[in-house]
Amino acid sequence: MKVIPFGDRILVKRRAIGAKLGNGTIIAPDQIADRPTDLADVIYVPDNTFGDTAILKDNVTIIGALVTKASAGDSDALIALLRLNEYIKLKSIQVGDCILLSKYVGTDFTGKDGKTAHTLVNLQDIIAIIKEK
Repeated sequence: MKVIPFGDRILVKRRAIGAKLGNGTIIAPDQIADRPTDLADVIYVPDNTFGDTAILKDNVTIIGALVTKASAGDSDALIALLRLNEYIKLKSIQVGDCILLSKYVGTDFTGKDGKTAHTLVNLQDIIAIIKEK
């Protein structure tokens, strides 16, 4: 069986408390070392739709037009510009990224083996992308 996220959702695998982050390890007692954290690795991102591809391809032109209208006092253009900025950031998330999630979000499920745990999350529930220096 394959899970394919729908809409603005991605599939992630939460890290255990004892999992490494960067050069160090988060230290925890053995009793809780296997509990999931708010850190997760992105394992599946749905392909862009035709509309997504067109918007991302022409984003410089679209942003330029919206900036011109917003500078002239068009509040709807300013709102559209802010939403487009958020949309572009969300579409930049890729498989392999380590992310920080909001607490208690997503739909958790396990594989047939009973051990592999995955979570479906909305893109809006992502707080940050974790990058190593």
